[in-house]
Amino acid sequence: MRIIGFAAGVAVSFLVGSSAEAAPPVEAFGSLPAMSHPHLSPDGKHLAAIEPVNGHPDILVFEVGNPAAKPQAFTGVNWFPIDVKWVNNDRVMGFLKIERMVNERTGRQVREYVRAVSISISGKGEPVLMMNNKRLVDINNGTAQVVGLDPQDPNSIFMEAWDWNKEMPTDSKLISPEAELNLYRVSVDDGKADLVEEGTTKTIDWIVDTQGHAAARLDQDLDLQTTVYVRDGSRSWRSAFTYDSSAGTENVVLGTTADGGSLAVLRYGSRDIKGIDTYPVSGSAFGPALFADATYDVDSYVQDDWTNGIVGARYYADKLESSYSDPKLQAIQKALEKALPGETVDIVSWDQAREHFIVRTESPREPSTYNLFTHTGGQFTALATEYPNLQPADLGDMKPYSYAASDGRTIHAYLTLPPGKPAKNLPTVIFPHGGPEIRDGLGFDWWAQFMASRGYAVLQPNFRGSSGYGWNFTKASFGQWGTGKMQGDITDGVKKLIADGIADPKRICIVGAAYGGYAALAGATFTPDLYACAVSFAGLADAGSVLGNATKYTGKDSEAVNYWRSRLGTSATDAVYLASISPARHAGDVKVPILLIHCKNDLTVPIDQSVLEEGALKNAGKNVQFVQIDGDDHYMTIAATRIEVLKQTEAFLKAHIGN
Repeated sequence: MRIIGFAAGVAVSFLVGSSAEAAPPVEAFGSLPAMSHPHLSPDGKHLAAIEPVNGHPDILVFEVGNPAAKPQAFTGVNWFPIDVKWVNNDRVMGFLKIERMVNERTGRQVREYVRAVSISISGKGEPVLMMNNKRLVDINNGTAQVVGLDPQDPNSIFMEAWDWNKEMPTDSKLISPEAELNLYRVSVDDGKADLVEEGTTKTIDWIVDTQGHAAARLDQDLDLQTTVYVRDGSRSWRSAFTYDSSAGTENVVLGTTADGGSLAVLRYGSRDIKGIDTYPVSGSAFGPALFADATYDVDSYVQDDWTNGIVGARYYADKLESSYSDPKLQAIQKALEKALPGETVDIVSWDQAREHFIVRTESPREPSTYNLFTHTGGQFTALATEYPNLQPADLGDMKPYSYAASDGRTIHAYLTLPPGKPAKNLPTVIFPHGGPEIRDGLGFDWWAQFMASRGYAVLQPNFRGSSGYGWNFTKASFGQWGTGKMQGDITDGVKKLIADGIADPKRICIVGAAYGGYAALAGATFTPDLYACAVSFAGLADAGSVLGNATKYTGKDSEAVNYWRSRLGTSATDAVYLASISPARHAGDVKVPILLIHCKNDLTVPIDQSVLEEGALKNAGKNVQFVQIDGDDHYMTIAATRIEVLKQTEAFLKAHIGN
């Protein structure tokens, strides 16, 4: 037991295991997190979270302060919970991903269904499907977003859903283009939805304020111009501001501020750095920023569970940092950071009285631990760690490792060294992230740490286009896929490791998932002498399919299609250019063994991409291994998938670069 002194008499205690003598088994890394997405009930007496049961994520509800009490488990045959949210002391919402279902009206398969259910912890019947009015359920792929609460009515929530403004024949299988996004009040007791506000055929989102009133409506025209309408003290809507959704910059109305008087808008504005700005509902111009860092983009925002008001923001400055507009939350955040220097401290939930808080702590060698903090008396007690079978001695030391790209641009990266090994002439894994507009930071990474535990140095570069570094850093990636500067930034990191004597130049493998899988294939294809092998999980092999898939699901002039056009560059529709950055079109240039892994139910990057790559490599007489995984998707939702991916990766790396 370790005790850490706090300012103001606060103390922290949590378990620390003994040093490990051998590398932990693959299951210690590949099992699903033992707890995720914990949320306190309004009275603070119960905790709902997602936990694995037999390798499958389920919703569990615990009695706070009574560890001997058996938790309640709520599960479904084909549901995969992705989050939970309390509505009142008896009802917790479960947000579920349900894969590979067919739309009954059209007979076509969709990317995925996302649903919300209301669960009574006192046993008032089975979980209730939200918006279960048959018409709404049938015609909406996603009915899981809670856009507001009513402080006067804890038994209902606000949700949005598409409906048709003209009745369709009951035997019709055609989808009318006259769809409206409407706002509904939904009972958490029976799941029935009642119309509150009717949108237009242009409406794309609704914002509900902290008092349960519709505060804003967002409409988008065919030219991707989005207009935000507000309503203050009357039933009439007025145009507040318009932004260009085709420009590639992100403008997102997140909700309202804690007092409900302003919209909170995630945007760049006149800055290079993305912040959260305010727009007074009764005003005519943007007001002061709710949050804007001088160096780093906002990564995510913090919303009060009981009012839906935006009260804080998170950003990465190597590790994740949090800042709050609410004075009490900010004071708690700073006190915890002072007591736990160098660790990530993240307040993830609190009760309605703001007496009890769930706090996540993490560092590269200490996986996320969820702790219960009680404000009165300053008690801080560990509840659960995500990876209980891993100890700090099992894990590698992770440090920032910045370097200059070939054009002089600074690339931030993170280097994890294998436990107990000096940073000299090591077998090395280059591990680019997916996205591509996400980023890596200082913190525990189950896949990277697994490879480090097997004796490999692991480099995670935030190549240009990674999120967090401002709009100019993002724009610098446009048109730079494949043989361009995005891949060049990764290549420059490899060269830096070799020059510093850290990496053995003959034992370097590139491993990645999603966009990282594409980068792995691009590395083996376009810089074939740099690597000894490559591993691609759910990687893209043909760049042209990016636009094809986006067009298929969202329409040729949608915001998603325009996004990918800008990222691929001015030649996004040029077949010759797209072929030039597609690994499958240049399989003959590959000189090293390649491992392809893909889940058959992947609806984000279809398995056809790996099938195409395997065929191209085989036709070119190359060394390729293809592992297809049944019953899972792009996000490795099931523990068995993650464990299999790690086992295959370990065997492949050992065979080609040793350990």
